[in-house]
Amino acid sequence: MQYFIVIERMQMFNTRRRRSIAGVVSVLAISSLIGACSSDSSSSDAPTAAAVSAAAESSAAPVEESAAAVSGEVSADALSTAWADDWGKVGLTNPGLTPTDAGIVQVDTAQYAKEGPYTIGFASQGPTNSWAAIYDETLKAHATELGVAIEYAGADGKEDKQVNDINDLLAKDIDALIVTPMGPAVKGPIERAAAQGIPVILCTGIVDTTSNVSRVDRDNRLNGALFAEWIAQQVGGKGKIVMLSGIAGVPTTETRKAGAEEVFALYPDIEILDKQYTNWSPTEGKTVMEQLLAKYGDEIDAVWSDSGLQDIGVIQAYKEAGKAIPPMTAEPLNGFLKLAKENGVKFLAVGYPPSHSSECLDTAVSALEGKPVSSFVNVGVPVFTDAENDQFVKMECSDDLWLPADLLSKDLLASLKLC
Repeated sequence: MQYFIVIERMQMFNTRRRRSIAGVVSVLAISSLIGACSSDSSSSDAPTAAAVSAAAESSAAPVEESAAAVSGEVSADALSTAWADDWGKVGLTNPGLTPTDAGIVQVDTAQYAKEGPYTIGFASQGPTNSWAAIYDETLKAHATELGVAIEYAGADGKEDKQVNDINDLLAKDIDALIVTPMGPAVKGPIERAAAQGIPVILCTGIVDTTSNVSRVDRDNRLNGALFAEWIAQQVGGKGKIVMLSGIAGVPTTETRKAGAEEVFALYPDIEILDKQYTNWSPTEGKTVMEQLLAKYGDEIDAVWSDSGLQDIGVIQAYKEAGKAIPPMTAEPLNGFLKLAKENGVKFLAVGYPPSHSSECLDTAVSALEGKPVSSFVNVGVPVFTDAENDQFVKMECSDDLWLPADLLSKDLLASLKLC
């Protein structure tokens, strides 16, 4: 429907994104959240956030374009490419879903152009788990490399706190704002930022607004759908499953869940026994799975999960119950990959590298330089099964490492005690 430009950079960053960072992150702060290398899978757990009010990204409707969008030259669309190619990477076929229409256009940012150095506000989820901690520290480290000052505010996974965080950031004379949205209530502060002439970049998540200049994200509807179709094939189109999601109301959570439900609706002989939230916590994942096993026992044929975090707890629950571990879906968290390898777990992993926060910062800097940016930057991710696990798992590294980690320098990995 619109003109498209090439967005996806997969795992390749340009020269200014290449990191040679040493001592630019607060090791003491992050170490307490992530922990040293260990074979104890429970080390991936971290303080969890309370569930926030429900807000889901529409699973099939087009995403509204940025108000600043202008038509660009016709070119390949990385989002369409992902929808066309990702299924086949693991032998799947799209069961009939209409690809997400993100309305990708080129955005003229001349109105935001100014001389540096820049100060950029970063309203993040906060280090509520290892993924979020690495996500934050990667952006901060990249900012140091670029000479950009960061005003940081972590929301502890809470929507109401993030509203206050953004309002506080807007009072600090920032040049641009990067937001990892915790729910729909952040729409107001985002629109106030835009009204003040501050370019807003949504990083990992969506808000029902046209005030952002760009959004850097993975199509989480596709992730959820890939997980569901793989599960459907594993049970032969007929069976009983459970669904384990992350933080209630967070766009990433709800969009993955909605994408999965679209697929499962195509399989009338698949029964969803239960749906639970786990706050992306190994501990909560274990507790929830123990409860489900007590209720359903051997009826559960497969586990649809939107993250490797809760899957660590799922495997632990099955092992302690002395039951065979069923097929499950996950992300490539090293602690999960280790457990899966050690216990012969069948799985599909679809990546979501926390290092893509650097791309969000690059997009914000480009806007401040007056360079055209895309209204949607699709994050390229690995898609693989247990058959390829040996190509990803790092038995010598921390359980908290998210793979692949080739975009993180050895210095940064060492500083964060990841490897």
